[in-house]
Amino acid sequence: MKFRWLAALIIALMGLSQPSFAHDELVDQSPKTNEVVEAGIIAIELTFSNDLIALGDGSGSEIVILNSDGDPVNNGCAVVDGNIATAKADISEPGVYQVGWRAVSSDGHPISDSFLFEVQNSTGYESDPNYVFTTCANPYNPQTTEIEFENPEFIYWILFGSLGLVALGLLFLLRPKKNLGESQAG
Repeated sequence: MKFRWLAALIIALMGLSQPSFAHDELVDQSPKTNEVVEAGIIAIELTFSNDLIALGDGSGSEIVILNSDGDPVNNGCAVVDGNIATAKADISEPGVYQVGWRAVSSDGHPISDSFLFEVQNSTGYESDPNYVFTTCANPYNPQTTEIEFENPEFIYWILFGSLGLVALGLLFLLRPKKNLGESQAG
């Protein structure tokens, strides 16, 4: 009887631990999707549900801003500070811009998404041709847009394998027992 309570407790604890498998997610951004902003130095700020991993060489997170022709207007380098990633660009051309971002969540997995915003230039703003972008180890290269992240997938295989072993152990412990009196009587 006490093994059944132990099994129920283990199953309940396994069920409660499932949210820990969820990846971090974007919870706020500036500018918002489809927001219209005025031309100038535009800061893209992404706020996540947990701290991001900032790799030592400055790589791992990128925010790329593309104009309506699909050309980058920044170098894709993102500055990570806790759960916030930012990138800036000096934009004077009105139009629709697409932001594509990629970051390393607190669990080590890459997460990514994109959104659109619009720039208007009602003040006649002129971009500075000598604008200095944030520097990083891996600036955006339009010819090679894929960035490889090493995922420790073997850890998940170990986890799922151990869950299988726990299930087998519970099956062994909870299996019906033969009644010794019945086996001797036959």
